[in-house]
Amino acid sequence: MFTGTTPPEVKLLLQDLMRGVKGKDVFIGCSGNYTTDKIMSAMGYTVHSNDVSLYSKLIADLLLDTSTEVECINPELKNVFDTWEETKYKKLVQVMFALKVAQFHQRKNDYQEEMFNAFIEQSKIYYDNTIKKLEKGALDFSIQSFYYGDFLDFLKMKRGKGVGISFPPTYKGGYEKLFSYVEESFKYEHAPYNIFDPKEGGAVFKELLDNDENIIYSDRYFNILEGYLVGKIRLGSNKNPLFAYSSLQTNNHYYIERDKCVKLSHIHILPVDYQFTTDTVITVRPCAVNDVNYYKAFYMANKVNYTTGGDFGLVFMADGMAFGFTSFSKQLSTLSQIFMQSDFVVNSETQRLSKLLIMLVKSHDVRRLIARKMYNYYDGVKTTVYTTSPVSMKYRGVFNLERRDEGKLIYSSIFTEKSLNELYALWIRKYKK
Repeated sequence: MFTGTTPPEVKLLLQDLMRGVKGKDVFIGCSGNYTTDKIMSAMGYTVHSNDVSLYSKLIADLLLDTSTEVECINPELKNVFDTWEETKYKKLVQVMFALKVAQFHQRKNDYQEEMFNAFIEQSKIYYDNTIKKLEKGALDFSIQSFYYGDFLDFLKMKRGKGVGISFPPTYKGGYEKLFSYVEESFKYEHAPYNIFDPKEGGAVFKELLDNDENIIYSDRYFNILEGYLVGKIRLGSNKNPLFAYSSLQTNNHYYIERDKCVKLSHIHILPVDYQFTTDTVITVRPCAVNDVNYYKAFYMANKVNYTTGGDFGLVFMADGMAFGFTSFSKQLSTLSQIFMQSDFVVNSETQRLSKLLIMLVKSHDVRRLIARKMYNYYDGVKTTVYTTSPVSMKYRGVFNLERRDEGKLIYSSIFTEKSLNELYALWIRKYKK
């Protein structure tokens, strides 16, 4: 958690809380790997970031075109880094590599010894591959400034200037334990900060919430903050729930609980700020019904009661990252039409992404995948849209409206002979701004 890993449920809650906030800067305390910063940047806010880790500072350097003096003082790592060519990413990737090998560097047993040696032997490959990922869009978001210091000082200094969002450390000394190997391996100017004790968070958070607009989430419930509690997220039986406290004016309250029968999906979701281009590689593959069930709770309208993900699912990907899911039901299908029980896309700043998904569903590639699974070569696809509106703007122009029933619309379309790539190119020309 401490490096800024934000569960998808929290991402959705933050997006919903901030949706009505206009014309204000956002100040992110404990930016970590900048997950929240990316979300807020994609929503159009001017973002000010903060952290005390060298890792976060070096990311800020790349975003703001600044520089931090860093020297590797670990002889073993230095020998590795000296073989790497000079790039603007080198300092950051050095620290990322150190974090990777940190869990093995003591080499207490044969496994740790083998893992550490394997990382050292493949360090050049790691360097090149990491740079490719960074250049592919991992840092394609904007921040206005970076405060290298204590998150409490940062949030107090911004008083009245905008909205603060922070996920502070969940246990005392969390930073020191996580980054100890980095601290030993590099010489650099450290950020000034006080060690935060989460047990004392109630009084500290109350001061922030009483005096300014802030959103703070924690894995601890504080009675003293009951008046600011806007959300509770249960992540599973073996994990502490998360509590969201907010002093923003809102009438919304959230309770989110992961379905106990649904296992965590490991499909990697497309970032909110991902940019679709003519070079984007679009693919589709079958996925488990569990994957559809897992993500539909985040991205589908909760007023629709989808009790099952269907008989099988498909995941649609852009450069290997999921942007949409569909599921199909054999029981609700006919011999000529496959019934699409659900289709949804992830949160994205890209307009008409849902239109892309249903266009791709009509492709010859999808038809063949369905035929292999259902042992039937369907002519077309049918779906139900639950709405009181006379038409669905999402399906309009792509599917045909068969009929209107009370509270729902029936849409259908025949499969085309076009490939995924051809339909994606059509979407780019017709809908992508």
